[in-house]
Amino acid sequence: MDSLRPFILDMLVKSGDLLIERQMDAHARNKSAHDLVTDADTASEKIIIDAIREKFPAHKIYSEESPRSHDDLFAPDVWIIDPLDGTNNYAYGFPIWGISIAYAKNGRVMAGGIAYPLQGIYLLAEKGAGAWELKKEEGMKKMKIRRLHVSSRTELSKAMIVLCAHLTSENGDKHLAGIRRVAKHVFNLRNLGSAVFNLGFLASGLADGCIEFKLQPYDGAAGALLIEEAGGQVSRLDGKDWKLDAPDMLCSNKVIHEQLVKALEWKR
Repeated sequence: MDSLRPFILDMLVKSGDLLIERQMDAHARNKSAHDLVTDADTASEKIIIDAIREKFPAHKIYSEESPRSHDDLFAPDVWIIDPLDGTNNYAYGFPIWGISIAYAKNGRVMAGGIAYPLQGIYLLAEKGAGAWELKKEEGMKKMKIRRLHVSSRTELSKAMIVLCAHLTSENGDKHLAGIRRVAKHVFNLRNLGSAVFNLGFLASGLADGCIEFKLQPYDGAAGALLIEEAGGQVSRLDGKDWKLDAPDMLCSNKVIHEQLVKALEWKR
């Protein structure tokens, strides 16, 4: 198969342009008490799914806003999509939201991309080929390209940690307790409300660790590959191996990983 990066980039750009256009007028409704979905989510998803079905009609699709099967995550060919990550931010006008698209083969993520449309930034990775940032410039007509590398900080006490904690959920107290344990050992913590920003910031070297207390496959698939290809490490919260159907994720620049696992003291 040829490189999937141009195809993924094209989907990210087109869906991102639509989301920017619709943000001010997007209609939101509750999926749950503390979770929103908008008509822009489904419109973005349609752009991505239509493109995949046209190019790869036999491939499975596992997407947030469509019916999906757990077994498809481990199919020979599957696309794992979050057409709008950070919907609550998006609906409230916060500029911290993005898109995640990944391609996996037999449970292994082989290619993926993340977009920050408002910032004109696209992060792409392929297994064994590194992770890259493409940033729009010169009137949005050209892309500046750089290779991504995780940070080189070695001390947890100097580390910036990003996280997604669901404090309003039934596990909110457990998440908060984990945050308190980690806070004693790190420089600072940030809860951005968007997994793609967390994971992309880590792959880009802007953060040193990332804690995702609750995670869906479409939130983490592309980001996990970006981090690994940028030289980082991905695991479960307790340090065990991460898989596509894992409900949580711990990431780092690799150097501080064991320190972070020990500080979190996570029990399943």
